[in-house]
Amino acid sequence: MLELSSAHISEPISLHWALPPSKSLMARRLVLSALCGGELPSLEALSLDDTPEDIRALLQALQRSREGSAVINVGESGTAMRFMTAYLSVAASTPCRLEGTARQHDRPIAPLVDALRTLGADIQYLGKEGYPPLYITPRILGSGEVTLDATLSSQYLSALFLLAPRLVGRVAIHLSGSLASAPYAYMTQAIVREGGYQWIETRAGHFVYEPCTESSHRASQMTQWAEADWSAASYAYTLVALLPSGSECYLRRLIRPSLQGDSLYLPLYMEHLGVYTEPTEGGTRIYHREQSVVESFEADMSPCPDLVPALVTALVGRGVPFRLRGVAHLRVKESDRLGVLSSEFAKLGIPLGMSRDELYWTGLTSEQSIPEEPPVIDPHQDHRIAMALSLMTLRTGRLRIQTPEVVAKSFPSYWAQLASLLSLGRSRREDGC
Repeated sequence: MLELSSAHISEPISLHWALPPSKSLMARRLVLSALCGGELPSLEALSLDDTPEDIRALLQALQRSREGSAVINVGESGTAMRFMTAYLSVAASTPCRLEGTARQHDRPIAPLVDALRTLGADIQYLGKEGYPPLYITPRILGSGEVTLDATLSSQYLSALFLLAPRLVGRVAIHLSGSLASAPYAYMTQAIVREGGYQWIETRAGHFVYEPCTESSHRASQMTQWAEADWSAASYAYTLVALLPSGSECYLRRLIRPSLQGDSLYLPLYMEHLGVYTEPTEGGTRIYHREQSVVESFEADMSPCPDLVPALVTALVGRGVPFRLRGVAHLRVKESDRLGVLSSEFAKLGIPLGMSRDELYWTGLTSEQSIPEEPPVIDPHQDHRIAMALSLMTLRTGRLRIQTPEVVAKSFPSYWAQLASLLSLGRSRREDGC
């Protein structure tokens, strides 16, 4: 367990944070390069200490597949599970079992499996129907018309986009409903285009791939891996929002424009809380300038769901009532993020409300007093919950975070960055935490 404490901060502070590289860009370029026959990088080449665990899990899975392993475990990485399902269906050297840990076998995979089977993939469920673990026998995928339900995750569509180098015929994908986290799918479309493969959106929700001549294909270049992660930047933005006016933070390698969808929404939403963004040489400066902060906040979060935990923390920390829509699919992330945000903020006297597709706060606090002992936040094995809630230390003075190591999934150096402001110490308790 990690104990956090913060003295009252009344004067502006200037910080420098080193963000991890973009997890979403790295994952897509890595899989595309592997499908193009590119050489896999070593973990050392990816700067081991700064590489998110999700990327390590994906790279190790690709390596084990090339070695002919009969069992491939992707740990807790939902990205690796979805991308490897598609990858193994065409590129595995032998039939294999694909499995994970933690909540992986409770996160649905059926929409992607159904789409791949339509194209000729041989994928069997080894446990509960519609969920991992899977048994995959590699096949050559043919042409076909695919109907895909991507309302829970855009990664289903991204996984199909990434298969372009191995598709031998025309493939058309029809989305049967709204596309969750749409910017991530369009990011994948752009990265695949970098490799010489074109998915054309002929009309809204309808994508077509026509195999091109061999001469037009080129191996995906693993360029721009050093670009920082905009989702990880959300915690720096929240931190600056909770610090006194005049505070600032310099974020190296955080660039705009970017293929990362969060680069569009994070600066826009945080301006409502007086946090502004300006480019610098080699990165971005964010600063808190006291303006007329909004009295309440509303937004559709379906394009940028990873921002929800940090944004909720910033709004609660600034006392701004809010209503966030388009959040239903947050229930099938590393945790049920809606339920966990509600339960953990309740420990701080903040009663959040939920409906099927909304998360909201009226601005009222609970009459129940916060206990004298520091509240204990349980992230439920969710990296984004741990990082976001830790910043409430600036309001509570002290907090304890269970399983702090979960942040390594996307931001391995998070606690080191936060230590520049807060006091961090390990705590041992009789319950073994």
